[in-house]
Amino acid sequence: MSNANGSARAHTHTNDLAREGQRIQQLVEKIDTLRDPEAKRMLQETLESVLSFYGHGLERILELIEKAGSDGEKVRDVLIHDPGVRGLLLIHGLHPVPLEERLVKALDKVRPYMESHGGNVELVSLEDDFAKLRLQGHCKTCPSSTVTLELAVRAAIEEACPDLAGFEVEGAQSGDPAKSFEHVPSAAPEWTRIESAQDLQNDHFITVQTEADPLLICKTGDKLYAYLDHCPACNLPLHLGAMKNGQLTCSLGHPFDIRRAGSSLTDPNLHLDPLPLLEQDGIIKVVLAPHATTPNTQIVSQ
Repeated sequence: MSNANGSARAHTHTNDLAREGQRIQQLVEKIDTLRDPEAKRMLQETLESVLSFYGHGLERILELIEKAGSDGEKVRDVLIHDPGVRGLLLIHGLHPVPLEERLVKALDKVRPYMESHGGNVELVSLEDDFAKLRLQGHCKTCPSSTVTLELAVRAAIEEACPDLAGFEVEGAQSGDPAKSFEHVPSAAPEWTRIESAQDLQNDHFITVQTEADPLLICKTGDKLYAYLDHCPACNLPLHLGAMKNGQLTCSLGHPFDIRRAGSSLTDPNLHLDPLPLLEQDGIIKVVLAPHATTPNTQIVSQ
């Protein structure tokens, strides 16, 4: 329970920092609209002085941590992996890990998820803080799987490399992502924690009820997968069926391979609708529809 409470507090603190950052940005924009040039100059100078003051303070903290030896290294690792602190360090140009190293680690974190959907991602180049990536081996016949992979990559990069100027993805399918995968926003996805999924056993699944489309979180081979709770062949809920050895079969007997982006085992034109799912540091997150609320989960025994 203490770990859960600690994670919840950290999540709250990160959200608070994000809100405060947005508020500062709003105030800066208001300063730019002031008609009095002297007041505008004085406020801008004050803001720059405050940022410099706290920047030097953070720099001094890092210096003291570095001098603390092995204990300091432990504290340093905790700080640079905290989303809120990481953002502050990046603002002041103090993050000790180079951009390319953070980018590579972000891709390494999401790579198991990519592989679970029959794909992969590689860094082609990084020039002037702009990255070129390449998707590999993803299911060409499944547009929703492609968009899922792109969203997963984007989320990992935005979390670890907010200072990246931009990136482009080679190997992505053409077409409108919103039409290919209408259940997930094409930009700025919001990730929602699924607490119950941590205790899920292999070849079992949980239902996730939201105000939008219900979801199914499945597990096989010690890997988790998320799909809409809907059979494309008969329109029945998938949770009425059963799962064995990575094969999810609806109540009318239509089988799907959850390890291959939900591809149908009997009809190449059918596939389940996968949702982005990431498991990082013991936390399991999925992207819900934009209007969905906090989910309720229920373990389904088989």
